[in-house]
Amino acid sequence: MSETDPFSDAAFTSRLNKLLPMLGSAQAAEADTARRKLLEHLGQHRLSFTDLAYRLRDSGERPSFLQGGREMSLERQLAIARSAKQEAAAEAIAASTRAHALEINLQQATFEIGRVLGSLARARSWAAAGWMVAALSLALAVLPRLWPAPAASRHAAEMATNAAALQPEDPFAADGVLRVGVGESTGTAAVQDLPIRLMPNDDANVRAFLNRGERVIIQQQVREGQQTWLLVRSATGTGWARAGDVLH
Repeated sequence: MSETDPFSDAAFTSRLNKLLPMLGSAQAAEADTARRKLLEHLGQHRLSFTDLAYRLRDSGERPSFLQGGREMSLERQLAIARSAKQEAAAEAIAASTRAHALEINLQQATFEIGRVLGSLARARSWAAAGWMVAALSLALAVLPRLWPAPAASRHAAEMATNAAALQPEDPFAADGVLRVGVGESTGTAAVQDLPIRLMPNDDANVRAFLNRGERVIIQQQVREGQQTWLLVRSATGTGWARAGDVLH
């Protein structure tokens, strides 16, 4: 050991105060580095770990160079505690922010689901209404064909046909002027090859065909189901034609 006691040297003890607490570090690399540097520090004064142990054993009181080490260890623990507290507070703030964002996303998802369900309900309502309208239209179109024509209409049609059969076929006078009777009116065929039927029905036999623009005398108008028919008299005879095919 050197003639001058190194343990009374402030620089020597200051170095010890920094290296000794590091020997107890939880980090293996840090503790190993501290042990190596402490060994080099002691070797500069021709000391070993054994000399350091004897000096610590022979000292009746806790050496002054260890007092600072303890204080440094406490300060380090306090710094670690403060850092952990700050990290915990930052994590709590981040967690609160994430929870708030998740709550907003949940509200938006709930609103979107409600909007979609409302749209589906409206679509179902419109679809049901459309089906009802289609069914009603189909019923109105089919039922008149299934039900027989009213007796009064059939009787009027038969009487008109019989009366037309008794009238002269030629509605024109010798001078080419139409002979129009009481309650009759004149008209012309609006389409080419206008069919003149024996009864006011699309399934009735065709008696004759009129050219477009051919003049006729309208004797009667009858409503059969969804169609309006006209009893017309022309040079070819008397029969029934659709009201839309005759201009009058």
